[in-house]
Amino acid sequence: MRRFLALFELLSSSLIAQDIPIGTWRTHFSYNQVRHVEVGASRIYAASSSGLFIYGLDDNSIRTVTNLDGLQELDISALYYNNVQSALFIGYESGNLDVIRDNEIINIDLATDSQVLGSKSINNIISEGIFTYLFTDFGLLKINSETFVVSETVREIGTDNGPVVVNQGAIRNDSLFLATDEGIYATNIVANINLADPSTWKRFDESDGLISGAFQFIVNPQNELVAGSSGMGIYSYNGTWSTESTLVDEDFLKARVTDSRIFLVTSSGLFQLDVDLNSTEILNEMITIPLDVLSLGSNIYIGDQMNGLLRVDGGEAESILPSGPISNLVFNLSLQSNGVYGFAGGFNSGIFPQGREGAFYVFNEGQWSSISSGQNISFEDAVDGVYQSALNRTLVALAGEGLLVINDDDTFEIIDETTVGSTLLNVDSTDKGVILPAIYEDPDGVWVLNYNAVTPLHLFSSGTWSAFPLVSSRVYQIVGDSRQLYMLSPNGVVVFEKSTGNSRLLTDEPGVGGLASDNVNAIAVDREGLVWVGTDEGVSVFSNPLALMEGDVDAIEPIFENRPLLRDENITAIAVDGGDRKWIGTNSGIWLFDAQADRQILNFTVDNSPLTSNEILDIVIDPKSGEVFFATPSGIISYREGATRATNIHQNVKVFPNPITADFVGTIGISGLVEDAQIKITDASGKLIWQTRAAGGTATWNARDYNGNRAATGVYFIFSSDDAGDETFVGKIAVI
Repeated sequence: MRRFLALFELLSSSLIAQDIPIGTWRTHFSYNQVRHVEVGASRIYAASSSGLFIYGLDDNSIRTVTNLDGLQELDISALYYNNVQSALFIGYESGNLDVIRDNEIINIDLATDSQVLGSKSINNIISEGIFTYLFTDFGLLKINSETFVVSETVREIGTDNGPVVVNQGAIRNDSLFLATDEGIYATNIVANINLADPSTWKRFDESDGLISGAFQFIVNPQNELVAGSSGMGIYSYNGTWSTESTLVDEDFLKARVTDSRIFLVTSSGLFQLDVDLNSTEILNEMITIPLDVLSLGSNIYIGDQMNGLLRVDGGEAESILPSGPISNLVFNLSLQSNGVYGFAGGFNSGIFPQGREGAFYVFNEGQWSSISSGQNISFEDAVDGVYQSALNRTLVALAGEGLLVINDDDTFEIIDETTVGSTLLNVDSTDKGVILPAIYEDPDGVWVLNYNAVTPLHLFSSGTWSAFPLVSSRVYQIVGDSRQLYMLSPNGVVVFEKSTGNSRLLTDEPGVGGLASDNVNAIAVDREGLVWVGTDEGVSVFSNPLALMEGDVDAIEPIFENRPLLRDENITAIAVDGGDRKWIGTNSGIWLFDAQADRQILNFTVDNSPLTSNEILDIVIDPKSGEVFFATPSGIISYREGATRATNIHQNVKVFPNPITADFVGTIGISGLVEDAQIKITDASGKLIWQTRAAGGTATWNARDYNGNRAATGVYFIFSSDDAGDETFVGKIAVI
């Protein structure tokens, strides 16, 4: 059992701060799909596929709780608030359990040593007295609500004494009733009986007035049980079972009793039952697909598929959400002047559109905004984009429909092969044949790739289009420098020389590229102009880009630990930070190497970091803050490292955090420095206690001296200068 402090009394810094401390993580998950809601302690708890968020009923605050805060997992399958214990029970699809009590997260591992084969998902939780019952895909667990010790495991009460899926449970008087995939079961929980003994359970059947099929729910609103079976209807129990005429043909998904009112979530909508079990549908234009519901006074709180937590009062509805993208789908990341962009679209290995609904997200000043396909604009498979601040517009590459132009005044157009002046081509004569897998902007204009077209490279500049043939028409990723563009193709790297319009394909063949493999996935140009290529068998580097257009060309393979760098790893992403260090994403985690890639600085996996997946789809770096953003199949997560892009002068120097308090554990960042500055930190008497060199425009200090002693309370001076001593800066750090 593990315990973590949960920072519930403080608004999460990940929601309000533009910067996070160096060496820390923050998640950028979507909470738009709320699967479970619960109420307790003047709070509404809402669970999504990304974790939990908490809405304060007294102050309207919103706080997130994720694996960063100590949750075991993200796939929450059940929520229950125990009012006696003032504790929130969180069940997972894995069968594990977390409990939040007294501002502490308690991890209870119920899955590792379980003897259960197959699914262990926790479907529903209730309590009675000092015990809490977990209803699962294999049966049920009875645990002590104070010690969290399992007192009974029930998994052999189904047909032929096998396991049975328990969807929900309810207690009436002295008995526990179960809605299972094999019908309704009941047993006495007051008498000292063995719940694991199948003979202690009664299974109701036709002789009792019930069908023998699956039941999705059972609730106890006023000591009269109500149960439902999809397609068969609702039954009530007050000593005997009776058939009700309400919602006979509905597919039941969830049932809740709050304020003595029964709410039913079905595949067709959301319903409330009155005391006579007559149904009324709850309708509101903001409800897309309801997933859970509870009531509190005149308010109804709904977990919605698209709009997060909805608060409905009469005809009025409000969406309650933490800042985040509208979806965890992310195919590609892009850094622009107005923030970090994430694109939800995509294409498969054959560069065919995925057919994902159009959406992209922008992270700026600590907040997310999203643009999605809807009534005013319709598009699919947004995969890349650039923001043109001078023209107040965003250009988005669509894998199938062409180029989407969205102006800051919310007007838009799609440029395709039919647009006057456009050189874009439809490659398969369908309405999804203008496949633009990548877009890139430089001083020449906006370069657009048109996959598999006769002229696959296009330049859009000052409203005019130009098209260029390439040695390969199948290009799908692009970066560049002042003289050349570098594009990935299914069999190598295409180099395009701007001045001549010539192109060349570099492969794994000796003298014609010498790549570690011609199956390339990532490409980046570093601060020295070297071109780094990620393949499915490691990393290759072109150390003399200007000599790539003719003659023999062979990439080099950086050597790390006496072997080619990340040999046999599938490289999925490469990004270069302000210190010219290389961030490399793979299918097995993240690596950070120094500028020459001969020294490993960091290696993150799901086992040693908050990453929820080892599969890294893309990486971008905010050059001002040094925050590194990673796209994964589970969504976007970021980590702030101590390297930023520098200039030849000190500019907007910032010390963060400042002051340093007694409880601070971490690294202090000093950003805005002259490039690769020399840093000296002294105490008030002028004694040197620390010296370092900036990585790009950022230096770090762990608030300790050369002997490893924590800096005492006082004011410390920062002296920064370039190597010549011409560009200088003096600042202060307060330690409390």
